[in-house]
This record gives sequence, structure tokens and C-alpha cells, in this order.
Amino acid sequence: MNKNLDNDFNIVISSKSEIKEFDFASYELNDVEIATVSEQEKIFMNTYKKMKNNLFEMCSSLALIEKTLKPTNSFMAWYESKGLTKDSVSVYLKRWNLYLEFQDYKDKIFSYSDQAIKILTNKELQYEEVLGILENDIYKVKEIRKLLLPAIEKNKMEFLPAGQKFFNFKKVEKMKKRTLKLKDEDKQEYKKELTEYIKKLQQLVEEIWIIKIIWLKKQKLL
Repeated sequence: MNKNLDNDFNIVISSKSEIKEFDFASYELNDVEIATVSEQEKIFMNTYKKMKNNLFEMCSSLALIEKTLKPTNSFMAWYESKGLTKDSVSVYLKRWNLYLEFQDYKDKIFSYSDQAIKILTNKELQYEEVLGILENDIYKVKEIRKLLLPAIEKNKMEFLPAGQKFFNFKKVEKMKKRTLKLKDEDKQEYKKELTEYIKKLQQLVEEIWIIKIIWLKKQKLL
């Protein structure tokens, strides 16, 4: 519901300190134009506020429905019957769970874009790292990703299974699951990209060996 509108707004307009009066006098606008903008501005702002309130109620209701239907494994069947996708339901629930954890930032959480919510609810992030974003005037997805991506990667490395220092092999299982969900028309393209990806990895392995051989030769010369 909010996806298109959220994508157009990379800032939160929830608190009074962030809302400013537009200075009409600084621009060459006639009385009719000023009156038109002023009138439509009121409609726009009221609609936006209603949208945020509606989003809160939607997330709250969806979370309760999930809790009610989860014991009978019927939640997926329910939301599919309503035309909802797994991805959209996931974002609604992630937004709600983020709110439950950081209730002091309700307005901000329900103004963030779907993409921002996906980043902020990444399972690799720690409480303090998410709080650091919510406490500051950081709203753009690009900025959030830039600040949190290093933390996500660092945390992934810290919790790798024994014997895995640099790579998380669980990604292979995720790739396998994704393959099973692909549409028939997408499978060939997926296979093509995967083959190219494997080729690049093989080239990397060969380059590493070449570097090692060169290093060994230099050691013998010393």
C-alpha cells in the first residue's frame, strides 16, 4: 500500500521539528498559485498522516492474525487468499516487530520505505547498531545501507560455523531454495548467471594460486 509513496519520500515528516513553512515570498508565484499550493498541501499532508496511521493498524492487525493462525499453519493460506504476497507480508511484520523493539521511534519506523525496513531488520544487526540509525537524522536508504552494511558483514564473519573463516556456506542452501521457487521462464537465465558466477570464482582461485607461486619463487631467490 505504501510502497510507491514511501519510495518518493526519503525523509520522515513526522515530528514538528522536521516540518517547515514553505517560503512563498522567495519565489515568483502569484496569488492563485500560492492559494492552490496551500490548499493542496493541506490535503496532501492530511492524507500522508492518515496513510501512516493506516499502516500502523495494518501491521498490528496482520501480526495478530499471524499469531492466531500460526498454530494451525494456515497463515500463508489466509494471506494468499487476500492477494497478499510473501514479501509484502514479511515487510509488514518486520516493520511491526521493529516497532515493538523500538516503540519510542514509532513515527520514524512507520515512515521508512520498505527497503529501509528490510535493512534495519537484518538478522545480523545488533540492537545498538539499529538504534544508532533511529536516534539520528538518517532516512535515505542509500545512507542506511552505507552505514549498516559493514556491520552486517562483520557480524556474519563473527558467527560463521567452525571451519568457515571467510565464507558462509549457508548461502549455497539459500541459492538452492531460490532455484526451486523460480518460474520456468527464469530458470534458464538463472542457470546462465550462476554458470558465469562459478566461472568468475574459478578464475579467482587460479589467480590466487599464481600469486602464491610467484611469492614462493621470490622466497627462494632471497
